[in-house]
Amino acid sequence: MRLLILLCLFLLTRPCAAQLSEYNHLYDVDADEKIPLVWRLEKEYKQKHSLYDWRYDFNWAMPKQFDTDFQQNITDFGAIEKRLENPDEESLLRDIKRMPKEFYPYIGPMLHTVRGLSGKILDLPGIKETKNQFPAHIASVFKDKPYIEYASPELYIFLMPELWGEGASAIEYPKIKRQKKLPLRMRINPKFIEALKKNVPIENYTNGHRPPKPDMGVRHFYADKNTPLSGADVKAFLGTIDGLKDFLHQNDNEIQLILIDSLLNYWDEKNGTHRYVSFLKGAVNPCQTIARKIKWKGMRSEFQEYIGKQGFGLDDWAYTCDKTLKAYRVATMPNAYITGLRMLKKGYLYEMWKYMDFTEEERQIQKYFIEASIHLYDSTVENVNAVTPFRRELQKAWIELGDHYGGTPLIIP
Repeated sequence: MRLLILLCLFLLTRPCAAQLSEYNHLYDVDADEKIPLVWRLEKEYKQKHSLYDWRYDFNWAMPKQFDTDFQQNITDFGAIEKRLENPDEESLLRDIKRMPKEFYPYIGPMLHTVRGLSGKILDLPGIKETKNQFPAHIASVFKDKPYIEYASPELYIFLMPELWGEGASAIEYPKIKRQKKLPLRMRINPKFIEALKKNVPIENYTNGHRPPKPDMGVRHFYADKNTPLSGADVKAFLGTIDGLKDFLHQNDNEIQLILIDSLLNYWDEKNGTHRYVSFLKGAVNPCQTIARKIKWKGMRSEFQEYIGKQGFGLDDWAYTCDKTLKAYRVATMPNAYITGLRMLKKGYLYEMWKYMDFTEEERQIQKYFIEASIHLYDSTVENVNAVTPFRRELQKAWIELGDHYGGTPLIIP
């Protein structure tokens, strides 16, 4: 059993396959990055992502005379018939074409209500005919509902009979045959029993027996991302949980950290990082991303009051938190996850893609997600051993913090 566990841990912690090695540092968070002027970046972001002219947003900023250039711009804009292009239109068109035609009556009416979609989508055979049409076939649980035909087109997809186990394509599960009863007699190898008693002493599992306290090891101060975890490090991190919850509820801090997400993604993309990579950084290294947000928002001193009681600085707290989270994932991973992770590392999905209708952009995006999924479980045997005695406390801590902290997801299997 120990050999099997060590083998599983080895598979989880060994380097990724060669074809994925190019992504090894793609999701790192630079703790020493040069932070831009946030107020200036916010102004730039607002101008590029808004169709509204904010010059006249406040009454005290209104000029005495109406801006003639602005008047001409809005007049010209109202006079032309050019449609605003949707940057995701081509991707949406590909997804709809790949979708079974049986879905069209349930998504077509909704598409006709979306402003700005072109005839590329709305004139597709099967989609064009669904305009203002209520689906002809709905699940039986809704047929007797009064005024169901007035439901929003966005809800039509939930009326599909197949979603409720009805219709021609509903899945039928085979009946399970009763298994014959096993004989009560079982042959047991005496040598196996002796080896079991030796490796797993019965007296250690009797009622009232208290397991020995785990070796807490050395507390690592000023830790970096390569510093190994000890039990003392994990215990110190757990000691910051109550402070983290208090910090969230002070001065709308949680809302501020959530709102800055889009600004971070914009900055990363502006500096050459793919937008999906910027998002996935927060999944692979959530605590380091939290530290990054705190620096951007100028909350470092305030946050330090809550984590300093356990001897943490902002960066070493973030590293300790991420290493603890990843080791916890490994320590609680089901066998099915181990098998799936091995398949991802070996790159089997790349071979399958050769026979699928994916564009190069879609293949690249899927590679980003695959590599990020692998890095969710980056850990070492030493880190896993340090976290294992604290699994219950950590599980409770993640629940208390919620599915995400400060807009940054803490992805738990």
